[in-house]
Amino acid sequence: MDGRALVVVALVTLAGCSVVADGGGPDPTDTLTPAPIPTTAPTDTAAPSPLPPGVTTRGTVSPSALATAHVRAVTGRSYVWTERRRTLTATGDGNWTVARNRTRSVRLEDGRTYRWSRSRRVIWTGLTLTYRPALDRYSDGDTRYVREGDTDGPVYRARPATNDSQAIALVAANRVQSYLSLRNVSVSVGRVDGERRYWVESGGDGVVDGEYAANYSVGAVVTPEGFVRRLAVTYTTERRGTPTRIEYEYAYRRVGNVSVSPPDWLPEARAAVGGGSDSAASGTTGAGTATATTAGTALLATPRRPG
Repeated sequence: MDGRALVVVALVTLAGCSVVADGGGPDPTDTLTPAPIPTTAPTDTAAPSPLPPGVTTRGTVSPSALATAHVRAVTGRSYVWTERRRTLTATGDGNWTVARNRTRSVRLEDGRTYRWSRSRRVIWTGLTLTYRPALDRYSDGDTRYVREGDTDGPVYRARPATNDSQAIALVAANRVQSYLSLRNVSVSVGRVDGERRYWVESGGDGVVDGEYAANYSVGAVVTPEGFVRRLAVTYTTERRGTPTRIEYEYAYRRVGNVSVSPPDWLPEARAAVGGGSDSAASGTTGAGTATATTAGTALLATPRRPG
């Protein structure tokens, strides 16, 4: 499992160019708590294999090439995928306060059978707190059900299921493309359960997602075929004159070993939409309230070497 410490066996320092979808909750254990940085001595002296797609000997990472390889590597596999993004603003006394907090998770058995969750998002404007409702999606292979929170109770929708494996993989690939265009790349080679992994990291200043990023730090665990199993990012910027800190992390777990159970709210959804064709209906609140809040119980710090 990638949750274990990565044993570093070789280090290559490169120099290069500039930095530049929504169903059920995860298991409580599927959190984003990073593994500690390994301290054990190297145990494998095998020569490094060719670098993952998009990671070049010129000291750069091509985000589009790596994102494409990631989609190809993960499409058609089962997994639990969880992400968290926090936006913090400076308080003026040297501390930070959370302005936005978002978690999302996918538990995917196959492209037609999965659960997807988006937690309730908290937005602090400086005067008031506002919320975006939780959103849950469950696809049973035949029908895809959506449950969205509303002030008058949950709203349900249903439509025929489609194979969404590639579309779900693209969500993480978009993060790869946004965050992994790097300079001064260092690549550590190691093994997890006998399988080769690359730890790719970099830092500095540059442009990220269309805004200037200072103190940029990013690290990722990548397989030889380009599967980015873990990604962690932090940087600071300025928005409307206010110093702002961004913390982002995602992780894949239980790759190839996931089954999906129906959410508690499924009977209520089926009753509300009348069986499950293209339709939408409001339901009453009940015991079936599945969100991804457990996905983000661990606060993020600066990116640490994912295991």
